[in-house]
Amino acid sequence: MVDRRLVAGTLIEVTIPSSHSWRRNPLGETLTATVTADVTNGARWVVIPAGSAVGLRVAHWRRATSSRQTDARITFEVFSVTVRRRWYPVRAIVEMTPVAVRPSGEVAAVASGTRIRFVLSEGFTAARRLGGMQ
Repeated sequence: MVDRRLVAGTLIEVTIPSSHSWRRNPLGETLTATVTADVTNGARWVVIPAGSAVGLRVAHWRRATSSRQTDARITFEVFSVTVRRRWYPVRAIVEMTPVAVRPSGEVAAVASGTRIRFVLSEGFTAARRLGGMQ
């Protein structure tokens, strides 16, 4: 029997494949990231294969308050992962500094190729493959 479970605390790395920028409040905006490498469990089974889609939603946006722009932040809520064409809800939070912020604080951007790491806040189980395959 193949074990398709991941425990809470599993680290997942994703890459944002295309650039995104916001001129106004981006709250609620969604984007898709891609799992960078196979995510395996303790039994070394691949539970989330590389290339799986991960849904991100902008949960919080903080404009820069200084001229150096180093305190600008975007917080993403990880809300889904798609494994073998099957959608699963997940929950995690990721906070990052946007790669480009205009002096006015009105434009924030995330560049193509940005890598994000997050930890599963709950366990995750992928369903058995269809067609009787393990």
